Amino acid sequence: MEAQSQSSPAAGALPLLPKLPSLDNTYGAILLGSFASLMLYGLTLYQAYRYIRAYAMDGVYMKCYVVFIVVLDTLHSGLCMHMSYWYLVKCYFRPDRLFTGVWSLNMIAVTVGVTIILCQCFFARRVYIIGGKLRNIAFIAAFLFLGELAFAIVATVKAFVLPNLIEFRKFAWTISAAYGLSVGSNAMLTSVLIFVLHRSRTGFQRTDSKIDTLIKYAVCTGLMTDLFGILALVFALVQPSNLIYTGIDLVTSKLYVNSVLAADSVTPRKPSCGKTDADRLSAYPRSNRQQASDTGAWSHDLQYLTTESSGSMHVFDIKAVGNSLASNSAVPIEPANLPKDFV
Repeated sequence: MEAQSQSSPAAGALPLLPKLPSLDNTYGAILLGSFASLMLYGLTLYQAYRYIRAYAMDGVYMKCYVVFIVVLDTLHSGLCMHMSYWYLVKCYFRPDRLFTGVWSLNMIAVTVGVTIILCQCFFARRVYIIGGKLRNIAFIAAFLFLGELAFAIVATVKAFVLPNLIEFRKFAWTISAAYGLSVGSNAMLTSVLIFVLHRSRTGFQRTDSKIDTLIKYAVCTGLMTDLFGILALVFALVQPSNLIYTGIDLVTSKLYVNSVLAADSVTPRKPSCGKTDADRLSAYPRSNRQQASDTGAWSHDLQYLTTESSGSMHVFDIKAVGNSLASNSAVPIEPANLPKDFV
């Protein structure tokens, strides 16, 4: 009888427990998003390492920019791991904590917002450098960036102030608004860059091939980031009661970082080593230059080399430069009308 009297209060206390949220579309979505984002983070580290090794001669501002977005991406990865551990391990026997926000989850909105804006500034800078009336597009994009940042800050402040995640549902529209501005500005910048690159075609096969590569990267990276941005926008607007949009949010940030590093890697620039291929050719005696041109004695790693002249970037076919030097008449071949500071 005594044992029964002790068990009855426990049985009666079970209905008092809060109704647990569905883990599939809440913390399950965050867990899957964390898995995908961490895989993309590995790609980020690889591209950053490749950039440091291949383009060591880039300007200090570009190097600092790459380091900063990688550090910010590392912080984002740490937030993903912490909130997954907190909700699914630390609070495993405390279901009531699933309704409350933790600092890592609350910081996701502003971290992702700042990362996306910094990545978009990379492309806005390229549009600005092109000059002319297209600079107005860069200014419009900068205005949209401020709107993105404002909505990201509002979402973060509300996440810290509100007592639980249920109350935050009323402000999930701020995530949708931020992504709406992000998708709009990204589509605008990508369209301008594709248009300019297409107009830069010269008719020379090698140059046009490089330009086509840049266009393909712009289209692919722009489509991927916009696709995930639209998905996050829709889910935050239509289903604010779950955290599917947060899981998509985690992946979108990584896609932006990788798109910047990929676009920077395929952009023509000077070799990072001390001497250019033209310098190496000049080192050959005049009588041996034709032989060097025929046998390909110089580096085969670079398919083209660049030089700055009159505010434009000229792309040279290496073998043609060798033949030109052999005849003591180095003439630029296949000019690519890309801006001087387009890198």
